[in-house]
Order: sequence, then structure tokens, then C-alpha cells
Amino acid sequence: MKTLSLITAGLAALALGACNAAPSASADAQEAASTRNPLDLRRTTLLVRDLEASLALYRDAMGMEVSYDQIITSRDGTSQSRLVLLKANDDRIGMLGLWELENAGDAPPPDVPETGFRTGEIVLLFNTPELDTVFPAAAAVPGVTVMSEPAYREYPGDGVTFQVMVSMLRDPDGHIVELNHLISPPLEWD
Repeated sequence: MKTLSLITAGLAALALGACNAAPSASADAQEAASTRNPLDLRRTTLLVRDLEASLALYRDAMGMEVSYDQIITSRDGTSQSRLVLLKANDDRIGMLGLWELENAGDAPPPDVPETGFRTGEIVLLFNTPELDTVFPAAAAVPGVTVMSEPAYREYPGDGVTFQVMVSMLRDPDGHIVELNHLISPPLEWD
């Protein structure tokens, strides 16, 4: 029955894809779209044990904005879950979903390595020009583990060296969060 509830909840999440429907495009936008890759990564959804603990990090400390927050009842009516969608700067792509399934609090704590990370994990990378305030706020959230404090790194690029302040955390469910400030070359919105 629990498997059926999870499958039903998954189908409900797919149906929620319409929550972020794209606005109609102008002729210029349609022309530009014809040269674009036909695929956009719209959202990454994390299954979490405690949605409020996750919101304390992503919404409260990091400043993401809630664009959707709903209780979802499975199609057979036997279970409920809560899905919250967060955005940084874009209403359509690059969103983060936090999904707490029914009885998620009963799940065991994540099995994460003491240090570093391993194959199969994901890294959520966020850029911010305010790393000096965002990192300490994120690091202070209960359940968050600091993997590395902000430190200067250089990355080779195509004819340029990227200078970046890099920091890494684990969220309350063990997901890796990289908070960066690109020093040079500056991002277009810096």
C-alpha cells in the first residue's frame, strides 16, 4: 500500500508540471527559441523528512521565494504529502522543490560520509554576490553541516580563469549545497 501511495504521489508531482507553465512567447522570443536547446531543467525536487527544517535553510537563510505550497492528496485518497516550490530569480526554470511525503519524519537520518562526498550524490550549486552574509545564515540553521567554509578557488575556462569563493554545506537531509561567489569574470547580474 505504501508503494502504491508513493507511485500515486509521484504521478501527482508530474501533473504539477503545469504549475510553472511558460508564458506565451512573442515573435522575437519564438525566433530566439528556435536556436535554443529544446530542453530546460525547470526544477530539482528533493524528498525531505521535515519540510519546515528545509524551509529554514532554503527560504529563510538563503532567501529563496515560495511560489507554490500545497497539500497533495494521492489519487486513491489514502495519503497526503506537501510540496513547496521555491525560486531564486526566475519564475520558470531553476526552481527547487521540497516534497515531504506522508510519514517522512519516520525515515532514518541520511547515511552520509563524515567528510567529503561520494559518487551518486548531487550538488546543488547556488551563486550569490552576498556569500559573506548568506553562508553564515545557512550554516547556523539547525541540522545543517558545514563541509567547507568559503575559500578562494580558481577554475580553468575557455581562455579565462574563473576566480570563485566556494563553500559547501549539507542540508538537514544530507543534500550537498554549494554556495559560491564568482569574483572574476563577474556574472551578468553582478
